[in-house]
Amino acid sequence: MKNSQISARIKRLAAMLTLLNENPNKIRAFEKASRSIAAHPEEMGVLIDEDRLKQVQGIGATLAKLILNYAKSGGSGYEKELESRLPPGLPDLLDLKGLGLKKVQILWQEHQITDMASLEKACLSNAVAGWQGFGPKLEQQLLKSIAFKTKHLKDFKLNLASGVAKAWLETLLELPAVQQVELTGQLRRGNELIRRVDFVVEAELDILTEDLKTRLAVKPLGAEPVVIMDPSGMPIQLWLATPETFQARQLLLTGGQAYLEQIGSVLSEKGLEPGQISFTGQVTSFASETDLCDHLGLQWIEPELRDGFNTFPADRTLIRKSDIRGVLHAHSTWSDGINSLQEMVEGTRNLGYKYLGISDHSQAAYYANGLKPDRVRAQWDRIDELNELYQDFRIFKGIEADILADGRLDYTEELLSGFDFVIASIHSHFHLSPVEQTDRLIRALQSPYTTILGHPTGRMLLAREGYNPDLPAVIEAAAEYDKVIEINSTPKRLDLDWRYLSLTQKLGVKVSINPDAHSLKGLESISYGITIARKGGLAPEDAINTMNTAELAGYFEARKIK
Repeated sequence: MKNSQISARIKRLAAMLTLLNENPNKIRAFEKASRSIAAHPEEMGVLIDEDRLKQVQGIGATLAKLILNYAKSGGSGYEKELESRLPPGLPDLLDLKGLGLKKVQILWQEHQITDMASLEKACLSNAVAGWQGFGPKLEQQLLKSIAFKTKHLKDFKLNLASGVAKAWLETLLELPAVQQVELTGQLRRGNELIRRVDFVVEAELDILTEDLKTRLAVKPLGAEPVVIMDPSGMPIQLWLATPETFQARQLLLTGGQAYLEQIGSVLSEKGLEPGQISFTGQVTSFASETDLCDHLGLQWIEPELRDGFNTFPADRTLIRKSDIRGVLHAHSTWSDGINSLQEMVEGTRNLGYKYLGISDHSQAAYYANGLKPDRVRAQWDRIDELNELYQDFRIFKGIEADILADGRLDYTEELLSGFDFVIASIHSHFHLSPVEQTDRLIRALQSPYTTILGHPTGRMLLAREGYNPDLPAVIEAAAEYDKVIEINSTPKRLDLDWRYLSLTQKLGVKVSINPDAHSLKGLESISYGITIARKGGLAPEDAINTMNTAELAGYFEARKIK
C-alpha cells in the first residue's frame, strides 16, 4: 500500500472510533498519525524494511503494527473488529459531501440510515428534506454525491495505480514462468482514473498459475486474462502472449479509442483481423511495437496520445519530465505546507530544478494560514536572504491569491504588484452557478496582476465534481489577456483536463505544469502533470516552466505593471 492509502485507512479508523464513542485521546492519536503518514517523504514499506517506522512522528507500537499489516497485506484485524461493531456501510457515509461525523451519527441513531442505499432511498422519498439539520438543499446534494460515488466506485487515482503497477512489474519479472512483461491498457495511456492494471506477459498459463500460487501465495482467477487482486483492491490483469504475438497484443490492448479506429482501418485495408497481426508463419516476431507498426504501415504514436489522436505530427516533440526547469506552485510552513521555505528550496534543488516559485496561500484562505500583508513582506525578506545564499538557484516571489466571489483577487493592487507572479485560484463559493463561476474566472483573468490561473475547474477526482465553468470561454479569455493556465499535477486534481489542451495550443495559451506541493514529497507529483500534458499533445515550448531561469524572469517582468 502507498502512504496515501495507509493514511486514508487510519483516518477511517479514527472516524469509526468516533462513531463508537471511543477514547478521544486515541482518536486524536490516529488522526495525527494519518496526517504524518500522508506527508512523510518516504514510503512506509521502506521504513518497515529498514526498521525505522517508529521514527515517524505519532507512530507508537499499536500504530506501527497497524501500518505493518496495511503495508504488507492490505488489511487489519483491528479494522475488521471495528467494522463488526458498526452497521455495514456506515463508515462509507463519511465520504459523502455534506456529511460529517455528527450527521452520520444522527442518521444512524435517529433514522436507522446505515448505508448509501438506505440514504439514497430516504432522499428519493424526500424524507431527508424534513429532518432537522438536513433540509431540501442537503438532500439534493446527497443524491448528487451518492451518484458520483457510485459512478467512481471502481476507480483509482493515477498515482496509486502507477505505484501498484511498478511493484507488480518487478514481482512478475522475478517469476521463472515469465519471459517478458510490459504494461498495457489504460494505465499505459496515462488516464486520470484507472480501473485495473493490465500487463502483457510472455508465459504459459499452467506454469504461470503455479508460480503465482506457490511463489506469491496469490489465487489467480480466470484463464484469459489471469486476474490477481492487489491488496489495494485494484485488479491486476495478465494477458498471455507468445514471442510471435507479444507486440500485437500490447498494441491492441493498450487501446485508446482514437488509435484503435486507426488500427482497424489499416488492418481492414490489408484484409486482416486483429488476431492475425502477429503474422505467425510470415514473421516470427517483432522486436518492438514500433517495428510492428512500421510493418503494418501504421504511424506509431506515444501511448498517452492514443485516447485523443490517431495520428500525430512527426515533427512535433512531446514534452518530457526532463524538459521542466523549475517548480512554480509550492506551499511552505508559512501557510499550510509541511516543510519550511528553506526545506522546499533544498528539496527542489535536490531534484535538479533551477528555480522555485513559492506560492503560499493568500489571506482569504484563513483556514490554510493564509498570509496577511505583513507576513507577505516578511516572506519577501526571507526570500531575498535565501536568494543571496543560493547563487545557483532562484526563488521567485509568488502567491496563490484567492479569487473572491466577485472575481477580484485577494490583496490590494499595491501588494499584488510586488510579487514576481500570481496564481489566481478559486477556493470558496462553490455554490455559484456555472455561469457565475465562468464570469468570476474571466474577471480574474482580466486582472493585470494575474499570471497563472490555478486548477481552473476545481475538480477533486473521486471526491467532487468541479464548478463546471465554460472552459472554452475561460481559455479564450486567457488568450485575450495573455495569461497562463495551470495543469495542476496533484493526482487528486489533474486540472486542466487534457481534453482542452488542443484549444490552448490553438489559441496560443501557455500552461504551467505545477505540483501544487505542500511537502517535499509533493514536489514529485509533477510527473503526473507531464502525463496529462503529453495526453493533450503538448510540446516543451507550450509550458512556461520549461524556460531557463533568465527566460522566465524576463517573462514575468514583461507582464508586470510598471
